[in-house]
Amino acid sequence: MTATNRINARGVTLVELLAVLVLLALAAGVVGLTIHTARPVIRQDPARAAIQAARDSALALGHAVTVIVSGAATVLPVTAYPDGRVLADHALGIDALAGVPGAKR
Repeated sequence: MTATNRINARGVTLVELLAVLVLLALAAGVVGLTIHTARPVIRQDPARAAIQAARDSALALGHAVTVIVSGAATVLPVTAYPDGRVLADHALGIDALAGVPGAKR
């Protein structure tokens, strides 16, 4: 084997190197442009998720939907109406008109 064949067999051409750098730059550009629009994952309480699902179902189906929500030591019924109201125990902290957490009385 000649010296020229050994050098060509082990090296990387300039075109290959530039192609890899261009691909890395494109990937970094896409990540850099979209990273600021990413939203953090918010963990939702399973009871509140069930209440929201019942409200969504009541709005979609057009009739009242009742679910049983189990808390730390209690089991409470929650009824969602097709007009968006939610009838729930005060301990759950659900706003009756909006059907969202954060009721203040």
